[in-house]
Amino acid sequence: MRILKTLVLAATIILTGAAVSSAQAIVTPQRNPEQQSGTRNSEQDYAALVEEVFAPITNQLNLTNGQKFRVVSIVTGAIFKSDPLMTQLDELDDQIEEVTLAYPVDENRIRQLSGQEAEVMGQIIAIKARAKANMYQVLTPQQRAMVVDQWRGKVPAEGRLGSISN
Repeated sequence: MRILKTLVLAATIILTGAAVSSAQAIVTPQRNPEQQSGTRNSEQDYAALVEEVFAPITNQLNLTNGQKFRVVSIVTGAIFKSDPLMTQLDELDDQIEEVTLAYPVDENRIRQLSGQEAEVMGQIIAIKARAKANMYQVLTPQQRAMVVDQWRGKVPAEGRLGSISN
């Protein structure tokens, strides 16, 4: 559970940095080469996030800058909404560990904490599903068709969604 929380935290940091820096790059004028270098890194993070969301067909979708920004906003929002839930999940996991180390083991408490953990996980899954639905709504009908075809396995592609082995 700690690894999952660490990964989510890392993703949050990357996504937040990408979203904020990309927005700032649009609004803030660049004055020196150091600032321009930072902007390029932010744009690379921004592009990497969008690439990850729609991999392996991102290039074929030809997303507009507006669509890319909205996707990053949706992902970032989902991460912020799920962050307190991830903390709660970690706390429940710690409580389960404590109960299992006690003797005699309190089976009722384990069931209670496990039920609470399942409820929190369900909320996280719902946030993820809503984010996916919102990202799908950002796409044009043609882009949606491409995503559906990829999901159904009609588009031969290498990558996370298109192949069985990673």
